[in-house]
Amino acid sequence: MAAQLVLSVTEDDIICPNSMQNIFVVSTPSATNAAAYSRVTEILLTDQRHPVTGYLSPVGITSRGVIRGVATDFDDAALNRMLIQPRNSSLLGARRIKSTETVILIFNGLKVPNYVYCGQVIYRCTLYKRQIDTCRTRGQVGHRQDVCPTPSTKVCDHCGHLPTDNPHVCNQQGCALCGEAHRTGDRECRHRYQLPYLMRRRRQRRRRRKQAQQQTPTPATSPVPAKTTEPQGPPLGPRNPTPTDQLNWADKVACKGEAHSAQRQGHSPQQPDPELAQLKRMYAEQAKEIQSLKEKLAKQQAPESREGSIISGPVSTRGAKKRAGPTLQAEEQSEFDRLTANIYAILEQYHAETTAEYSAFNAKLEGMQKQFIELAAWPAQMDARTKVLEEDLARSKRAGLIPRP
Repeated sequence: MAAQLVLSVTEDDIICPNSMQNIFVVSTPSATNAAAYSRVTEILLTDQRHPVTGYLSPVGITSRGVIRGVATDFDDAALNRMLIQPRNSSLLGARRIKSTETVILIFNGLKVPNYVYCGQVIYRCTLYKRQIDTCRTRGQVGHRQDVCPTPSTKVCDHCGHLPTDNPHVCNQQGCALCGEAHRTGDRECRHRYQLPYLMRRRRQRRRRRKQAQQQTPTPATSPVPAKTTEPQGPPLGPRNPTPTDQLNWADKVACKGEAHSAQRQGHSPQQPDPELAQLKRMYAEQAKEIQSLKEKLAKQQAPESREGSIISGPVSTRGAKKRAGPTLQAEEQSEFDRLTANIYAILEQYHAETTAEYSAFNAKLEGMQKQFIELAAWPAQMDARTKVLEEDLARSKRAGLIPRP
């Protein structure tokens, strides 16, 4: 054989010819055999030698990148020694495109770094876009001109028909890739490069995420309640409103959020807040004191009004009591004002705390809504990922990259 391997070590190898691209693929479980096949430079068919070029195809899930401007003094072996290093942890190998300064890099996984190190020099790395194989000899898409299976059959570059008359009347049909008025696969063609798999997968994920967001119903958020004046009376009632018979989606999420927050604070959602209970008790005590002061003022004002209607002239013995009355009334009024100010301060503090709690709860609800949307889109993403992996596995098996059991 051309690879100089004995028959006993090639029993598990598989050779698959590809007539469209005029190539053949060899699948082998042995790394030694693969290296021997890659060194083959010519094969013998029907007593005629044909030059060939072999290369190793990476196994598993890999991606390709491109660096440009690498000096042509280094061969592929030197490039691999300089590129495969700890700073390029995911790099598997490198090969130069013919004699150009462009080098193709193979990375493990589906991520191509932005920069790579070649020795001590850093290079910008971009996604590798493979050019669609076109043959100007046959005017077909699928193989290159240098590996055309029928190089003697020459067709017109513009119309794709075999010239039968002389001179040939050409009816230009345009490019087979984009339809514009130039030759198929010309440098001016904008569609002569294949879209990399990473870009296709990124666009598919973006499209599915957008469809999931459009299909997911947007939950209605409750408006912020307006600030109302708290009544000066009995203690405040329970903060939570009475639940209705039918709850919408936002109310259910709100109830779950309150239950989780209460569990994190160390008490169940049915138990009252200790700070709120203390404020209620203070409010009740202040209300009782105000009510008692009102009753005292009413009792003191009633005798003075009756006394003023009965006595017609000034009485010297009652003068001191008349002067003492306004003093006592002023003290009680100041005490009443102080208690009222304390109550208003307590109410303002309670309103500020309630507003802060509501803002925190509203922010938490929005976060839960975002998580819900992400979770709703997660099954579709996993299904798409599984489908892509299955297609890659089937494609690898068909290409012979994975050995048969």
